[in-house]
Amino acid sequence: MWYKDLGQIKKLPAEIKRAQRYKSSFSLVICDLDHFKKVNDKYGHQGGDQVLMAFVQCIKGTFRNDVDWVARYGGEEFIIALQETDANGAQTLAERIRKAMTNRVILFEGKEIRITASFGVTGFDASTPAEQISTEGLIRLADHCLYRAKEEGRNRVVTGRI
Repeated sequence: MWYKDLGQIKKLPAEIKRAQRYKSSFSLVICDLDHFKKVNDKYGHQGGDQVLMAFVQCIKGTFRNDVDWVARYGGEEFIIALQETDANGAQTLAERIRKAMTNRVILFEGKEIRITASFGVTGFDASTPAEQISTEGLIRLADHCLYRAKEEGRNRVVTGRI
C-alpha cells in the first residue's frame, strides 16, 4: 500500500497525547494537489491515479517510516503526522515536498503531466499549554492554513502555530 488507510487517522488522538505526555513536539501537515480535478477530466482516473502515486513517492522519502505516517484524507488530500517534529521542521519538510512535486514530470500515455501541491502546517511543542491542544483543533488549524495556501495562489506552504 502506498499510503496508510484512514484507520491510521483514528490513532491521531493517542499520538497527540503521547507527544504531550513525553513533552515532545508533534506536527500535522495537510496537503492537497492543486487543480487535481482538471487532471482527472483531461487524463481520466488512470491519469489521476498516476499523479497520486507520484505525489506519494515524493512524500515517501521525506519522513521516518517507523515514526511518522501519511494517510489519504480525501480524494487528493493527505495528512502527514510527524512525531518529535516542531512546526518549523514540518514546514521545511512540506516545502521540500512542494518543490519536488513542482519540478516533477509525470509521464502518462506518452504525455507529460505537471502538478503542484498546497500545504497547511501546524504543530505544538512542550511549551504549548495542554488546554490549547486537541485533535480537532490541530486538524482545523492545518486545514485553515491549507485553505489560505490555496487562496493565496496555490503551490505554497502556510504554517499556523497554536
